[in-house]
Amino acid sequence: MDIRSFFCGASSSKSPGHSSSSDTEDKIDSNQSDTEFLEPSPAKKRLIVHEKHAKERLTTHEKSKKITASSRKYNKKWGESFNWLMFDKNFQGAFCKVCRKRGISLQRTGGTWISKPFTNWKKAIEKMKIHAKSDIHLLSCEAEMAAATALQEVIQQLQQINDEEKLKNRMAIKALIRCTHFLARRHIPHTTNFDELIDLIVSCGAEDLKGFLERARLNATYTSKVAVVEFVEAVGLWAEECLLKRLRQASHFSIMADECTDVTTTEELSIFFRWVNMDGQPVEHFLDIVPLKATDAKTIYSALVEFMKDKNIQISKLVGMGFDGAATFSGKHNGVQSLLKKISPHALFVHCHCHLLQLACVQAANATSGIKHVYITLTTLWKFFHYSPKRAESLKAVQQVLDLPELKVVKPSDTRWLSHERCVKAVKASYSAIVTALNNIYEQTHAPEALGISKALCRPSTLVAIYLLDYVLPQVAKLSRALQTERIDLTAITPLVDATLNTLDDAMLPAANWVLELMDAKNEIEEVTDITLTTESIATFQGQVAEPFIRMLKANISSRFISQDIVSSFGIFDRRKCQLLTLLTSIHMVRT
Repeated sequence: MDIRSFFCGASSSKSPGHSSSSDTEDKIDSNQSDTEFLEPSPAKKRLIVHEKHAKERLTTHEKSKKITASSRKYNKKWGESFNWLMFDKNFQGAFCKVCRKRGISLQRTGGTWISKPFTNWKKAIEKMKIHAKSDIHLLSCEAEMAAATALQEVIQQLQQINDEEKLKNRMAIKALIRCTHFLARRHIPHTTNFDELIDLIVSCGAEDLKGFLERARLNATYTSKVAVVEFVEAVGLWAEECLLKRLRQASHFSIMADECTDVTTTEELSIFFRWVNMDGQPVEHFLDIVPLKATDAKTIYSALVEFMKDKNIQISKLVGMGFDGAATFSGKHNGVQSLLKKISPHALFVHCHCHLLQLACVQAANATSGIKHVYITLTTLWKFFHYSPKRAESLKAVQQVLDLPELKVVKPSDTRWLSHERCVKAVKASYSAIVTALNNIYEQTHAPEALGISKALCRPSTLVAIYLLDYVLPQVAKLSRALQTERIDLTAITPLVDATLNTLDDAMLPAANWVLELMDAKNEIEEVTDITLTTESIATFQGQVAEPFIRMLKANISSRFISQDIVSSFGIFDRRKCQLLTLLTSIHMVRT
């Protein structure tokens, strides 16, 4: 019964035994207002509040039960214990990915975990353990493992085939790179001769390369000019990196550089480095050609420093510098060597000794008018035949008729080592043919240059000077070649210089070897030219030209090799002498 009806007695039916009391209450109600009659007593108020709080507590409990039940959800950590577990956001439930994939193929009816999502999160762990041990799950796992094993075997076979194909392709590319390297090393034009070289190698039985060219697509044979150029660049980068790696490992190094002008009139700087390798042997390698904006000392210095910084070469390891004698490089105050010494104060500058010998010969010739005129005549002779193929063919034809060696006139240069020696040797060997060819050309074309050069060569002083130079210059060239050897013995430099100076003294003797050789060729020369050679004319030439030239040459060589005692002192580092000294010391210790 409702509390309000209990206290107010608001019932629609009346009991027979209580009619009088009800009538009495009705009368009382008519005499009192409705507000006063409905006002409960304090005891009744407490009962009403108590009932209200009880209903609120009951409603709160029911709501909490509903919230707890609806807040349960899938836990991602379950996937760590059951790797077959998968949660589907669309179904908001869990599935067994193995059974869902393989259960249908096993003709199972499915159900929860397969076609229906699992959502009983309260008993999730228990149900998952039961499913993991179920027959359908075990059969599905076996089917999955069998399929995975078969797939793995197929993948392994494909991988093996791919590895074999990759190995064959690499072998073919390696062969192509070697062909490119072969052409580049021998200065053979690689872009025009690469295809022919590849065809030759394939025809000789290069099966890997042949198979690669047959399998490859037409745009992926790597035989185009672009590919060949890329091969050359790749080999160059690889070689440069290998050299730089060895150079960076060296404790110290020396640098050599020289500037030149290429065919496009671009100033360039060639850079070489020299260091001691891990085996204790000195090695020397070319590294790069750097373009120059100018040829002054500061520009060259900046180019060298920037190059070493870009290649990560420690400039502090620089201990030696080798340049020519030009003021740009060798200047004591503003030269390249003086600027580099500010960075590496202990670096020593060494003037190229071969260049020194060439300068000694050139200065001695310029100081002697008889020899200077001969050098001018040889230069004019080279230009006359070099710039005219027709004239060169005329000389070649005369050499064939006279049964002389077909030698070309070499360009004499003041800076190119041994160039004068080769030029003099060629002119002497083909003297008769050259004079005859000049006369024939003048008769046919009336070229004044041919007549002028012929008259200059037919002077007795010119002919005697050629024989003198053919004796003197090879002696200097012999010393120059000795200085150019890769493993030069420093202790042998002084004896070589002394021997060269003594040989030059012999050239001033009246019965020198070159004089005797000239007298033996006298008759042959007089048949071709109008030259008349006598003992007196040769002696006069020796006194007026040969002796001054040789004395000047000896003085120049001696002045440029004044530090030979210092150089010879480095002989204490000779490994052979050190080993001998160690052996003798050991023998002495054993005896004592």
